[in-house]
Formats: sequence, structure tokens, C-alpha cells
Amino acid sequence: MKHKKIGILLICLIIGFTMGVAPASGKTQFLQITSGPVGGTWYVLGGALADLLKDKIPGVKVTTTTGGSLANISKVQSGKADMGFTMNRLLYEAREGVGAYKDKGVHGNVMGLIYLSEIYMSVFLARAETPINSIQDIKDKKVPVRILTSPRASSPSVAAERMLETYGVTFDDIKSWGGKVNFVSYAEASSLLKDGHADIWCGPMVPPILEVTISHKMKFLPINQSVLNNLKDKYKYGVATIPEGYWEFLDKPTPIMTESILMIVRKDLPEDMVYTITKMLYTNPDTIRNSHRIYKTYNPQDACQITGGPIHPGALRYYREKGICK
Repeated sequence: MKHKKIGILLICLIIGFTMGVAPASGKTQFLQITSGPVGGTWYVLGGALADLLKDKIPGVKVTTTTGGSLANISKVQSGKADMGFTMNRLLYEAREGVGAYKDKGVHGNVMGLIYLSEIYMSVFLARAETPINSIQDIKDKKVPVRILTSPRASSPSVAAERMLETYGVTFDDIKSWGGKVNFVSYAEASSLLKDGHADIWCGPMVPPILEVTISHKMKFLPINQSVLNNLKDKYKYGVATIPEGYWEFLDKPTPIMTESILMIVRKDLPEDMVYTITKMLYTNPDTIRNSHRIYKTYNPQDACQITGGPIHPGALRYYREKGICK
């Protein structure tokens, strides 16, 4: 009888324990990725990664939202997003409260997740009939050009402004010469260039902009090497050379500014969750490579090349297990 009572008690304990953990184990974890403007490479990659994580991690529901490199940092900082895309340089500025974040305070809830690639930034692409052949011409000739760049506070618009200022030209100068500077989406920029309502695009060569080069003759406005060096020293931008023929309008190797693309994550996201996310990104490289040609050279072995701030403990644990990070 005594053994029977003990058996019943054990059964009750087991049932109680099972009932206690079942709801927790079945609870859906919601995650949000903040990406980039519609039509951009971040928007496409964000969707691909959301699908990957939903498929590979049981009980996780992942959604994506539009954003931009500066806005994404603020959204992750505030908890409005769990992870997102930005630039190495901006991560550093946000965590130190300098540069673009001088008046916004230190963003300590943002940490590195994974390094992805370098991107060619501040490509000055002009319609062929535009009466200038270099960025220097904009200053020297004071031509009333109509310039397009991405939305305000985005990394491309900040880079465009800094590029021109290094030449000694401000957005206000261009307006004073009768020109315009408009901050638009990639799709809007494509339409405005095609219709002849704008002269120059300054930003990355995303698909909607590349479409313009198919139907209209365009020309690349070269950048002085001294300007690139200045931007590298002052703002920590990278410098690279675009190979001849990389785009049809390039007939020779061309110096260009670059930025390092990475994913960031909330510091307060659980370590085990970040570990699992990192593992999925690391072990499914083709999901990243196939999203756009920018990421064709993505190498998981470079994942911890994040210099703008610390890597999340969950990601760092995985990288150390793989032997790619100290």
C-alpha cells in the first residue's frame, strides 16, 4: 500500500511537471529584423534570413521591417527590433556617442552579430548628357545639378554629404546654384533618373539603380584619391578599386569608397537564442550569398571581423567553438 501511494505521488509529480513546462516549451518566440528600403539589398537579404530562421529554429516567428543603417541601430537600441543591418563605422559611433550619434547619446544595447561584406558606397552615377565629368566639376562649374540620394540619416545619404563636403561643396551650395538634393527611395530614384527629372544618383548600386543603366546611357563620376584618403582618415571609410567591367559603364579599374556591412543584435537578447541564430547564419552561407551579388564573396570564416563594437556573448561563444574568434 505504501509503495502504491509513492507510485501515485510520483505520477502526480510527473504530470504536474509536464503541465508546468509544456506551455513554456510551446511558447512562440517573436523576433524582428530591421532591414533597408524596399528594393535594396538589405530588404531582400532580411527576408531571406527571416525565412531561414523560421524554418531552422522551432518555435520562432521572424518578421522583417524596412529601415536604414542609422535607424536600425536606434531600433535595436530601443528594443523595437531584435537585430538588423548597419555599418561597422556606425556601430562604433553609436556605442561611443560620437559622429552621427553625438547628439543621440551612447547606444550600449547594440552589439555585433556577424560581419557580412564590403559594399561600394557613394557611387556618383550621372546621366550621360549631364554637363559634368567629375565630382570636382560640380564645384568648379557650379552646375545646377539635381542629385538624388537615399532617405535622410541613411548611411548612403550621410556618405554622400561627407563626400561632397570633402570636395568643399555642401548640399546648401548645390541648392544656391539652382540645383536640388532629394532624399528618396531606390525605386523613386530609378524612376526620376529614367524620366529625366534628376541628373545624378549618389549611393550604392542596388537593383533599381542598375535598371536605369540598361535603358539609359550613364557615366561614373570619378573620385579623387586624395578625397578617398581623407574620408578614410577622418571617418574610417574603406577604400577599394572596382574592377574594370564590374558594371557595364566602367571601362577601367576605378577607386571607390567602401563600408563594412554587418548585422547587429540586442545586447539583452538571451545568449542561447543568439548562439542558435549565429549557428544558422554560419552554417547556411548560400542563403546570404544568393541574395545579391554583393554577398557572393561572403565567407563565414570572416564572421567576427567586427571592429565597431563588442560581439554578443552568444555569437562569440559559437565563433570560439569554430575557432575563428579569440
